[in-house]
Amino acid sequence: MIHLVLSLDYEIFGNGSGDVRRDMIEPTRRLLALCDAHGAKLSIFLEVGEYWAMKRAEQAGTLRLGYSPSQEIEEQLREAIRRGHDVQLHLHPWWIGASFEENRWRLCPQYLRITDLPHGLGSQNDPLSVVGVLNAGKSTLEALLQPVSQEYKCLVYRAAMFWGQPSGELIAGMKEVGLVADSSVVNGLHETAPAATDYRHAPSAMGCWWTSADDIGRAGPAGEHIVEFPVCSEMRPYLYNFKWNKLRTSLQRRRIEKDNLHGHGMMEARKSRDSLGTLLRKLGTRQPLKYDFCKLSAQDMIRRLQQIVRADQREGAGDRAVVLLGHSKDFWNDRHLDAFLRFVKERCSDTVCFRTLGDLARTVCAGCCHSASLANDSRSAGLDEQKRIA
Repeated sequence: MIHLVLSLDYEIFGNGSGDVRRDMIEPTRRLLALCDAHGAKLSIFLEVGEYWAMKRAEQAGTLRLGYSPSQEIEEQLREAIRRGHDVQLHLHPWWIGASFEENRWRLCPQYLRITDLPHGLGSQNDPLSVVGVLNAGKSTLEALLQPVSQEYKCLVYRAAMFWGQPSGELIAGMKEVGLVADSSVVNGLHETAPAATDYRHAPSAMGCWWTSADDIGRAGPAGEHIVEFPVCSEMRPYLYNFKWNKLRTSLQRRRIEKDNLHGHGMMEARKSRDSLGTLLRKLGTRQPLKYDFCKLSAQDMIRRLQQIVRADQREGAGDRAVVLLGHSKDFWNDRHLDAFLRFVKERCSDTVCFRTLGDLARTVCAGCCHSASLANDSRSAGLDEQKRIA
């Protein structure tokens, strides 16, 4: 059985531009309605640093939009939990300590990764440390959502821009505060700047694995560290990025960032588009194409799922998690996602089910699934899987 996860990064733009109602609330409202119509479940990753910064700016009286962004976020997340969806933890560290001044966000670009925070691993009461910020994020979500559902737990983390390396302090910090799973690995992703990232040796593009002590992209002893649920991807020529659905989303992002309702705030380096030089360098390469429900057509999403199901049946792989990705600010893909979800419900009920990441994390950590199914059985499991089904 394929356990299909629709994961959504719930945020405005990383450079501080965007509008909460337009880029978070409204697209997520439509996404939740689509999921409810087809029995799907959405796993929402709240960018908690943005949320904290907005709440501080509202309280200080510097952010005046005619509505409260933080309250609308809170209301939507509570409603999502009431409807059986999930909320987990996401963080762009450059929002730690951010302020809204002179109609723009002043961010902290020196904190690209959580491990760039100045106090290192730190402690639970230190907001400029790995443990401190993870503990604060988990506590924020549980305080917000447990009044709606006593069973709610914040269990899963996703790093900004998938920058989860170096991982030693991240893994140690997650274990200390009770975050049991991560979803930051994209198999095959390799970047040298602005933050060095290398997931070319990740065990798989799907399923999950128990990590080593110092790298979320490598498998370790079962039950010892944290569980990694990679974002599903396949290696494709870079030219696939120029298919219309994906290109349309990128162009829309570019327009919004250019209009920039509230100012970039010192984060020019984190725009969502590559430079011309970077594009030219990538043209002849193969890059991981993420299973992105905001950017792929229904035809492409269905094709990919059929490949996964066939490979699963051929190999007798049993249960396997497949994590799709989306961003609230990117969602204009209603028609294609509707067709894809309808296909899953009507044509794949014997082979595919919808799950949340929180639910899967509980299942794996409780040992309810055999290690050879949802969790890979060995450290080398899945190394060639992506090639077989691409």
